[in-house]
Amino acid sequence: MDTLITILTVAVIAVLVIAGLKETIKHAKGEGACCGGGNTASDEEPTVILSGKIVTRMNVYIDGMHCMNCKNSVTRSLQKLDQVSAKVDLKKNMAYVESTRNVGDDEITFAIERLDFNVTRIEHIS
Repeated sequence: MDTLITILTVAVIAVLVIAGLKETIKHAKGEGACCGGGNTASDEEPTVILSGKIVTRMNVYIDGMHCMNCKNSVTRSLQKLDQVSAKVDLKKNMAYVESTRNVGDDEITFAIERLDFNVTRIEHIS
């Protein structure tokens, strides 16, 4: 009887460990609803179309994004800035930002870090 209980206990633990590993792998790949989103690629936040001469272009590298909800949150926050368009690449952990006005690094950083993500680097593109 003790052997049967031990085997059942080990089986239950194995199932729980496997389920946990599957979720961890999904999270690492940027899938799933880790941040309450559950969005699919079809729910992607649209990119703002700017009119006028682009005067600022930058790549902004971001730590902490895990899913489409994270990506959409960053996109929305950046595009709330006046005359700013952003395209966020979840796999590269970066945002490509364009603007028809001079936008400072501090303004971009604040728009992202207020969401509890971390800006690790900003590259200005000529």
